[in-house]
Amino acid sequence: MTGELVALLHRADWTRLSMSARVSDGSTVLVAPGRRYRYQAGEYVTGCDGGRPWDLPGEDVDDEDGSVHWISGPEPPIRELLCPAWMLESSRLEVRGRVRACGRDALDVVATRRPSVRRRSVPAGLRAGPTEVLVDAELGFLLRVAEMAGAAEPEVTELVSADFDPVIDPAQFRPPPGSLIAEGFGDALGAGGPVWWAAKTAAGLAAGGLGAWIRYGPPRNRQPATDAMDFEAAIQAEDPAPDLTPDGRPAGPPVSDHVLALLHQGGPAAFTATLHEWMDLAAMASQAPAAARRAGFGGLGLLLDAVSEQPAASRLISAVRVAGPGRYQIDHAYQPQRGPKTIACDGQHRWQVYDDKITTGPAQPLPGDIADLADPSWLLGYRLSGGTPVMAGDRPAYRVNVARGQAGWSFSLMFPAAVAVVDAELGIVLRLTYYIGAKAVQRQELRDSTSETGGFQVDLPAGLPTVEETGPFDDFKQAGAPRPASIPLNLAGLVARHAAAEAARAARNLWRRVDTRGPHNDV
Repeated sequence: MTGELVALLHRADWTRLSMSARVSDGSTVLVAPGRRYRYQAGEYVTGCDGGRPWDLPGEDVDDEDGSVHWISGPEPPIRELLCPAWMLESSRLEVRGRVRACGRDALDVVATRRPSVRRRSVPAGLRAGPTEVLVDAELGFLLRVAEMAGAAEPEVTELVSADFDPVIDPAQFRPPPGSLIAEGFGDALGAGGPVWWAAKTAAGLAAGGLGAWIRYGPPRNRQPATDAMDFEAAIQAEDPAPDLTPDGRPAGPPVSDHVLALLHQGGPAAFTATLHEWMDLAAMASQAPAAARRAGFGGLGLLLDAVSEQPAASRLISAVRVAGPGRYQIDHAYQPQRGPKTIACDGQHRWQVYDDKITTGPAQPLPGDIADLADPSWLLGYRLSGGTPVMAGDRPAYRVNVARGQAGWSFSLMFPAAVAVVDAELGIVLRLTYYIGAKAVQRQELRDSTSETGGFQVDLPAGLPTVEETGPFDDFKQAGAPRPASIPLNLAGLVARHAAAEAARAARNLWRRVDTRGPHNDV
């Protein structure tokens, strides 16, 4: 039953929903297919015509600047109820039975956190205590959410009435007179848009300085003097890039309930593997639209050209041992010029080994890129397809296509699409390849993986002095696996700060369009 519930929650899609409902806080919501909605709470009204969101605020809002006031795309109303995939990351689900709610058949479910190596990064994720929900047995949306996080009374959000076959007047989704209307990201980023004007100066100066450094700077220290970091002509993608539909979904058959349940279950509490990571900055730059250069971003053009000229994709290799939440050791195969060669944590303390010292501080979670491989439940928050059985080395696995869809940007999925190859037995991601278009731009792969750790103990070299950590940015200590682009990216930050003063006038106009709902002080 849990596997069917996971599939039901994952496949709930508010962009195809028809619903008219009243919420327990007195608000009302009307939803129609095509990302159209109208939400009202007291005098406040907001909605979306399928393309641009709009707000109808109170009478005290000054509306003298025109019709476009901030940059946004369609987002679901009452997200907690209509986007139930937040329940699936690192969770345990218990179905207590069937009930009736809002005239609908529903599943009575209790959700709790399970131990995981992943950070809790989803704002709407499960709290420390149990969460009781009623799940529509047909559509997968939540009819009721009661959070029991230590309070005397639960925090309840529920639909007190709902019609899932309403008569809909399309005019209800159009912005009324006096509405504040959002501008789509495409319009804002296009030539002449507000982001274009604000970014032209700052991004051009910063990118131009970085491009000049890459192209004309001294060649020393551009790669470690060691054979442990390899360079290849391009990332060898064993998995074809997903085809995306116009609404951002990966083409192909739906993922089976069995594979979805495997993703939700997460990987084993302990495993060892060799991690191989590839990153191709030149491939990323090659996928940037030519319009970015034509639109007048001379500095950005120089940066893209300089990065595109870099000869190879970098390959990093690390030995990984994970023994549960907060217990791990990562040994990189080379000594990076910045950052530790070894990161080890026993659940109470974390050690980082440099060439001349060992730093120690409080325990920290497993670095995010490795945690994404160890617990793949985060994938359930995105659009998935496929699930084809494949072999990854000598391991049986499933190949799953991933696309961001309507989900927000995150470090776990920075690019539009990816392919995850998931071990059919261990449940860890053996291979994760990120794509821009048909081009592979980043790849992570676990090889020689096993669920045996042989009795975990932190293994640190003898003879080095141990010192306390002095701050979160000391020696760039927040790095997980070292990135070959770490020096250029840090330099870009420095250049960007100097460029910010030149872009202040353009940025001020952008800020007004991003947020006009509070007072502004002109400088």
